[in-house]
Amino acid sequence: MHRTIIVGSPRVQGRCAALAQEIFDACIEEAPQDGASLVAIASVNIAGCIGCDACKRAAEAGSDGALPIPDADDPLAPTAPVRASDAHAHVCVIADDMAEVRKHVDAADELIVVAPVYFAGPPAQLKALLDRLQPYYWSDVRRQGAKRPLALHVVGEGGDPHGIDPLVGCVRSAFAVAGFTLDRVLDWRGRIDADGTIEEDAELYDG
Repeated sequence: MHRTIIVGSPRVQGRCAALAQEIFDACIEEAPQDGASLVAIASVNIAGCIGCDACKRAAEAGSDGALPIPDADDPLAPTAPVRASDAHAHVCVIADDMAEVRKHVDAADELIVVAPVYFAGPPAQLKALLDRLQPYYWSDVRRQGAKRPLALHVVGEGGDPHGIDPLVGCVRSAFAVAGFTLDRVLDWRGRIDADGTIEEDAELYDG
C-alpha cells in the first residue's frame, strides 16, 4: 500500500504545507509498513501543456520513447493497473520534473491532494500539473480494473463567494484519466491559521 500526497500550493510554507505534513506523518504513524511520498508543487518544475498531441502519438514510436518502469521492489513501483496498461508508452516531450512526478502518481494505491483555492479553482502551478496528465488520456489505464481512490483537501482563509466547485471539477477530471476516482472532499477553509495550526476539523464537502 502506497499513499502519494500532492501539495498543490505554490508556497513552500503555509497552510497547505503544514496540513500535508500532518497527513504524511499520520500515514507513517498509522501504517509504518506502508509507503508514503510527498510531492510539493512549490519544489518541482512543471511547465504548462502546449497541446501538441505528442503524447497521443508517442505509443506509435514503440519502446524507444517509453518511460522506464521501476522494478517491482522499487519504493515507487507502479501499481498493478498501471503496470498492466500502456501508460508508460504515452510520454510528454517537455523535459522537466513531470516524469518524476508521474512515478509518484503511478505508485499510488491512494492519492491525496492538498490544494488551496484561487478564484474558485486551482492555482496555476497545480493546474499545470493537472493538464500534464494528458498522456494518461490516450492510454488504457482507466480500463485496468477498479479505479484508485483520491481524496482532495481544500485549504484557504475562507469567505470564497463563488465556492470551490471549479477546483473540485478540475482535480476530479484530470486524475480520472490516470485511473483515480474522487471519493471525498474535505473542506479546511477557515480552519487552519496562517502559521499552519489546525484550529478545527475539516467538514466533508458534498457540493
